[in-house]
Amino acid sequence: MKFKKISLAIAFTLPLFVNASDLNKVNTQFKDAYHQYQAAIKTPDKSKQLEFAQLSYDLGKQVYGEQDINTARLGFNLASIYNNTHKPEQARKVLEPLIDIYKKQLGEYNIELVDIYFAYAKSLPHKKRDMAERYYRKSLTVIDEQSEKDPLLKALITLDAGIELLAIGSRKSKMILDAQEYLIEQFPANDKRVVKANFYAGKYYLARKKYSKSAEHFESNLAVFEALEGPTHPLELNTHAFLINALEKTGKSDEATKHCIAIGKMRPWDDDQEQRPLYRANPKYPKSMARAGQNGSVQIEFTVSDFGFVTDAKVINLEESKGFHKEALAALEKWRYAPKFENGIAVEAKSTVQLDFIISR
Repeated sequence: MKFKKISLAIAFTLPLFVNASDLNKVNTQFKDAYHQYQAAIKTPDKSKQLEFAQLSYDLGKQVYGEQDINTARLGFNLASIYNNTHKPEQARKVLEPLIDIYKKQLGEYNIELVDIYFAYAKSLPHKKRDMAERYYRKSLTVIDEQSEKDPLLKALITLDAGIELLAIGSRKSKMILDAQEYLIEQFPANDKRVVKANFYAGKYYLARKKYSKSAEHFESNLAVFEALEGPTHPLELNTHAFLINALEKTGKSDEATKHCIAIGKMRPWDDDQEQRPLYRANPKYPKSMARAGQNGSVQIEFTVSDFGFVTDAKVINLEESKGFHKEALAALEKWRYAPKFENGIAVEAKSTVQLDFIISR
């Protein structure tokens, strides 16, 4: 969640007890580091972003003082990069002291707290899911306490909070549906906010194993995607992929086929890259092998048909893991792939996969 871009105003004062030339030097170093940071965030170079965010934060402490709101904002920039580069522990270490600074300097319900609450919740480990839920709720409380109520802003933050909660498996992610209801009432079906809400409502129901409802929400976006001219919508491929899952779970393989074909058209088959299944059924562990405590691996060659079905599957390593062959083949025959396209036409193609059977200790 990034509620708004915070513009850091650089105002410099020279305390009487600090040598003016030394502080001027620090000020110059800080301005240079911060400009470097601003340039880095416009590029994909995460290492440079991290380097100059850290340097700006360290120098900012000397310029503003550790308890100043500008220093806290610099810390938030650094923590955000840590979160975005999958370093939540480092993000959390930076963020923890900043929350009190934000509240003391700006007030407990200042809108900037939405960003920092989201960042802190994202930095928490999975075992602290309850705490993460509380911080996403705190974000909504901030919105509720604004003097000028903004239902659209609340809906958008509710949607983003729900998406984050869904990612950690929280049932509180049901708030996605509240946001979706508001957005559908306010905007046309092709509005990007409605499309996003429909997509995540589908994911919510998919996680709850309510496959028919999930398919219904994913399908509500298909007409929007079909009407688009030019580049493919960012959510279109995943919508087809999740629909395949939902439809296969309800026994609607024929309907799932058209989505396999749609993905095949969108993503050219790379002969040098292992194809990933769009839908996979996990093999059953043979009881005899489980009782014997045996692990195994089955290598299978097969054909992906022009409709994305697995056909002509055969075991390659025939002399190995014999007790696992039957279950491996039975599972693989239920998998679905995007078919290969040549000159705009779906064709059959060969592929291989290895299924590993491992008993958890």
